[in-house]
Amino acid sequence: MTERGVHFGRVIGIIAIYDSGLSAYGSGLVTFSGDKVSSKMVRKAVDVALKKAGREGEVPSFAIVHSTPGFEETLIRSIDDVFQTPIPIVGASAADNGIKRQWSIFNEDKSTNNGFAIQLLFPSKSLASGFSAGYSPTSLTGIVTKASERELLEIDSKPAQDVYREWICEQAGTTVPEHLKFEFVTQFPLGRIAGTLYGQPYYKLSHPVDVNPDGGIHLFTNIEVGDQVTLMSGDKRELMTRPARVIKEAKRQSNSSVEMSGAVCIICAGAMKYLGDDINEVYQIIKQEMGDTPFICPFTFGEQGRFINGENGHGNLMISSVTFYSS
Repeated sequence: MTERGVHFGRVIGIIAIYDSGLSAYGSGLVTFSGDKVSSKMVRKAVDVALKKAGREGEVPSFAIVHSTPGFEETLIRSIDDVFQTPIPIVGASAADNGIKRQWSIFNEDKSTNNGFAIQLLFPSKSLASGFSAGYSPTSLTGIVTKASERELLEIDSKPAQDVYREWICEQAGTTVPEHLKFEFVTQFPLGRIAGTLYGQPYYKLSHPVDVNPDGGIHLFTNIEVGDQVTLMSGDKRELMTRPARVIKEAKRQSNSSVEMSGAVCIICAGAMKYLGDDINEVYQIIKQEMGDTPFICPFTFGEQGRFINGENGHGNLMISSVTFYSS
């Protein structure tokens, strides 16, 4: 999606940034070998980006992060470790149309279907970011008692599949398809509290992907024993208006004396599929907020951003944004 509409099929979207003065930008990309990623690999990409920007040894104002799915939490921790502080990020996990691992990322140097790219920004003007879930918590919660990376095995010492199906049946009064149909479970992700604001919790979300024969559920995020998970429910109207509200909140954070010149807004592909044709109304709502200001919005299999408490995080079915300003 861009300010010119929603584009399906074989398309490419490009956003250009024109900056001057003391600004600097640089990107780096690394390919992972196998299913493991190390801080050393992340540092390599960061070092390349800093060198291109001519800012070696400095801490950027912002980072745009793209990765193939499976490594996001490790990447965020590694980026924080490299700079010794959680710099603000906006991030997106690559996606394909059939969850067949036919995803890829690229920069000006190369492309990969198993890796990580980072763009470091030293802009001459301030940036503002937002990161939010468009789902509401239900009263159905439990404690993770068995898990392995992105596989949720037990909730309250019961098979995770059984608990998840029972929760949806209780909440929505409907039977869950045997193999967790992607579009269906998008309405009911699992949430974990990421922090509180004025005494109210806010959540990061995990999207169930499929089931395994042992009663477990595969997710698009890591999960750990001891985590408290809550069944979340997504109202379509809430999901449709949330992207514009996230952008509006980011704008509210900025100095009123500057003018918004562009934005990146990342929306989950699962939410896009759930909304169906209503995604065109999402565009109209964002357009009302943005006017003719350029923006770009990919639909992804994971979103990374900075929560209001300053912590960077990874989630599914989230909305992450950054807005750019000029004098």
